[in-house]
Amino acid sequence: MKKTGKKASSEISVRTYAERAIPHLYGLIEKNEAVMGRISKQLVKDVRAGRSLLVFGSGHSAIFPLELYHRAGGVSFVIPVVADYLLPTAGPPVVRVLERTAGTALAVFNRVEPQAGEMLWLASNSGINAAVVDLALEAKKRKLRTVAFTSVAHSSSVPSRHSSGKRLFEVCDETVDIGGVVGDASIPISARVSAGPLSTMSSILLAHSILVDAAAQLENQGVPCVYTSVNTPEGEARNRKIEEAAQVRDFLLR
Repeated sequence: MKKTGKKASSEISVRTYAERAIPHLYGLIEKNEAVMGRISKQLVKDVRAGRSLLVFGSGHSAIFPLELYHRAGGVSFVIPVVADYLLPTAGPPVVRVLERTAGTALAVFNRVEPQAGEMLWLASNSGINAAVVDLALEAKKRKLRTVAFTSVAHSSSVPSRHSSGKRLFEVCDETVDIGGVVGDASIPISARVSAGPLSTMSSILLAHSILVDAAAQLENQGVPCVYTSVNTPEGEARNRKIEEAAQVRDFLLR
């Protein structure tokens, strides 16, 4: 989506961001409905076959796997591919270097013991950094299905930092386009500055949309996979039964 014209500061209010973000999110569902349907259908097959869904992100994109993992209303077949050294809390100067270095995500990828035939979701707004592109290429070598959650508009406007010259959407099997604008910030607030990023909420909305569809099918087929809040009377008991099955693949539950 294109940036709107710069607003005077007096025209910006606490409503401005929502008025930009909400139509954007609705538009993403329309844009990605077909690919989301394919991914959901494949996930149902995967889970019934005992496979898991691996989810990666670094920097602020690390919010993506953290949000999808082991939460109330979430699913038990997600395994986060995350590392402390790739979180924002490692410090921007550290993460900036590591994100741009090929191979830095492989150690944490190996730790989750990826299996051929499983699916790997990779979140990156720009899709150009060497670490995420390298991880996608490595996953494909190991015969995993790869899905990019990325802004095609942003990614298409900048060169890749990977030695292949490829961007994430160019190497993955499927792409879920999170749209937005170059630079992510969507609200121009002065001649040179914009605020209001869209990438995190966009990727999470699209991901949960897929997972809700897949989970509904699995639960209706007799495959328990949805976690309930442990802050409800029966939630923890249900979750423990689901965890017993999930821990076969998810080492974090052991």
